Amino acid sequence: MANEYSIKDIGIAVVDKKTLSCDFNIGADEFFARFGHVAPGNLPKDIITEAINNKRTDVKLGRKDQKPLDEFFQTVRSTADRMNTGIHTGFSASEGDERAQAEALKSQGGASREIQYNDQDPSTEGIETYDSTTGKKEGEIILGDKGAYGELVPIEIIEKIETHYEFNGEEDIEEDRKSSGLFKITNPSETDKIWDIDLTFKKDKPASIDDAIAIKNLDPGAETEIEYEIEEFEQPALKITEFISTQNNEELETYSLSTSEENRILFNITAKNTKDFDLLEAKIKKEIPEGYANVDILSTSVGSAEIVDGFVEWTIETLTPDEEAIISLNMSIEVSSAEEKINTGKVFVEYSANKALTGIEFDKFDAYSNNFVGMEVYQEDDNPDMYECRVIFENESDFQVQLVNLDVKNALTNKERLDIDPNEIPPIASGARWESITWETETEDGEEPKFFKTVEFFLISERKISTSCLITIDDIELAVALMAGKLDYSVGSILSFRESAFDVLHQIRNTGGADLNEVIIEDNLQAGYLPPEAENIELYVVRPPEDYNHEGFEDDEEIDWDDLGEEIAIDPSFVEITPADEGSESSHLIKITLSELRDSAMGMFLPGMIIKAKYTITADKPARDTEFVSDVKYWGNTYPSGAAILIEPEVFTIPVVHERKKIRKGKRITALATEGEYEIVLRLKNNGDSVLTNVELRDIVPGNFEYGEESIETSSVESLEGKDMLVWVIEELGAGETTEITYKISGTGDDYKASEAQFSV
Repeated sequence: MANEYSIKDIGIAVVDKKTLSCDFNIGADEFFARFGHVAPGNLPKDIITEAINNKRTDVKLGRKDQKPLDEFFQTVRSTADRMNTGIHTGFSASEGDERAQAEALKSQGGASREIQYNDQDPSTEGIETYDSTTGKKEGEIILGDKGAYGELVPIEIIEKIETHYEFNGEEDIEEDRKSSGLFKITNPSETDKIWDIDLTFKKDKPASIDDAIAIKNLDPGAETEIEYEIEEFEQPALKITEFISTQNNEELETYSLSTSEENRILFNITAKNTKDFDLLEAKIKKEIPEGYANVDILSTSVGSAEIVDGFVEWTIETLTPDEEAIISLNMSIEVSSAEEKINTGKVFVEYSANKALTGIEFDKFDAYSNNFVGMEVYQEDDNPDMYECRVIFENESDFQVQLVNLDVKNALTNKERLDIDPNEIPPIASGARWESITWETETEDGEEPKFFKTVEFFLISERKISTSCLITIDDIELAVALMAGKLDYSVGSILSFRESAFDVLHQIRNTGGADLNEVIIEDNLQAGYLPPEAENIELYVVRPPEDYNHEGFEDDEEIDWDDLGEEIAIDPSFVEITPADEGSESSHLIKITLSELRDSAMGMFLPGMIIKAKYTITADKPARDTEFVSDVKYWGNTYPSGAAILIEPEVFTIPVVHERKKIRKGKRITALATEGEYEIVLRLKNNGDSVLTNVELRDIVPGNFEYGEESIETSSVESLEGKDMLVWVIEELGAGETTEITYKISGTGDDYKASEAQFSV
């Protein structure tokens, strides 16, 4: 398949797989003079020369010739489209350094629409320009009606980020992240088109925008936008933290409300720039929820703040790298019951920065608009073979134009008449023209001189790169945080000089309106008593009833030690017993820490819920006339954590009882009037100094006897060597007191013997 290239004002080149033909109106020498500067090194110039000089002749190609020919004629076509008649654009092959300098200028943007010219000779009409090497004058800029003004072509990168944080969260909520990018170019002129726009970019991070963008035309007032995706999310540069004290104390962070008085709440919001670039136009809005009154802005370390439509709006023009700013507020709120919950108000943040999230930057910008490049050749009156010549470049557009190359050579002698390099001519304002100095050229027979001219210029851009960020930060609920605690032991006394075990039960109820995220039980166990093993501590919860009324524990509430509620597995790492030794010589601190409940299987400690902890304490042979004294504290905290709630249950004192039994037991048998019937009397006397508890009396019923009519009902009946053994438990017998128990036995059959009843246990 043949590729046809129509080259403006010159003709057509047709590249086939095996042949090349050219139908040009100029010869090969002039063609390469105009376009040789864009020729690649592997171009078969001899084939092109033969095809041009032999119009419409098919010249055979080598196996590798088609691709470089296609690329070359494609470049020639686009270059010719930008040329004025008799002028070709770009740089000659020998101007590599100048080309590099011009490319560097394409990486720069304009600073102002008003050009600041350095006019070294204000006495003349124009603004002189000079050769950077020789210092000689090369020409001058003549300003037009608009003076030193010229539009810049606005090119802009805008990257946006939007995300959402929990209250004082370190990481944002990933599913709420939104990030995108937008490239935008605008033609601000009302009359002039822009064409052959070429842009290249540099990027630090992946983005879906191409590294190079080409736009054929941009009409007056038109705008082109290209949206792109940002592959890597970056955390916002502005870090917001909020300190809240319901005690209106800047040293005490608290979240618990009081029902007894008005709550004057302190809010301190801190904004910190965590990046190495400035943050601009930051606006931080603190919501004022319904119910709050007496809102006062106490201070701002940077910027200004005002109350607008239910928000405190804090505006900061610039926040430099690592700079931290703070605003302090007061608000008042009243709550009437423990069930009431009050929101603190969300925070909304927006800011911008003159830097992109991806680190994308404009590399080079190249574009064209209306211009005129021409030559003036004036034949002298008295010498018709001599001409005065000069070049004129006129900016006919609304834009500023950077002229970076203008070379003129005599077509016959190849003598260089003008060589304008980059950086020698400042930007040319809208409507202005640059005129070269004149030079004289002598010809034969007055023939008009011919010149090869090379020109390169481009419009100057105004470059903006920015990031805009929107952040939403959740608020929290303030509530009345209250707890009730109850402490119970399974014994009322402890025996002296004996190792004995007893249970302790801690009960904590959330009686407020706030969910609690942490509960700590501290039991300072006095010396002489052994703590439990961590793995033997039992934990239970009782979920709140639907009709819970925020009340605490009843003083006379009975405990079912065998049914304490829903058992919760407790990690031994939650238990700290110090010191860790097993001896009873020193006191021990038993500390049970239930933290981060919101992330646990148990869940938050909800209003009305009860947490119970049970374990065994061992008395290590306590001395007489001592006592066990409880020293227990319960701590609770909200999420986020504030000042802890402290509950100290009523102190328990358990006496150590020095019981030394002095007992007199006896048994009397009396025959009754009816044959075979006998009365058994069991007597128990406490001859000691202390009260006896749970003393057992036992008696064996002889064989072939029945029993009944007990004065006190037996506690149990056991078996001993096939005979019934009756057991009574005397719960309490005071010092010096005597008690008797009677019952009857009746013989059965012929083999009973009452004498066997004399046996006692």
